[in-house]
Amino acid sequence: MVRILISRAAERELARLPRDVQERFARAFDDLEKGPKPRPGFDIKPLRGMKGTWRLRVGSYRGVFEMEAGQVRFTRFGHRKDIYRF
Repeated sequence: MVRILISRAAERELARLPRDVQERFARAFDDLEKGPKPRPGFDIKPLRGMKGTWRLRVGSYRGVFEMEAGQVRFTRFGHRKDIYRF
């Protein structure tokens, strides 16, 4: 079982997303708690050039997270056109 953590800034970004997208992320968090492994219908990938950083895809929206010892910490949420601008 994996523990999901969300930074304060990421919480604010998530709250600004459309309600249906928030609900889809909530369902994705439930899947992620079972284990952060790619599988059909659950799209996570490592980000290139950013060791230890992954992204979770929910439609046109992304959540960026880091994995460490049984924890997944989300640092950003947003639309795919904006999310990768650091």
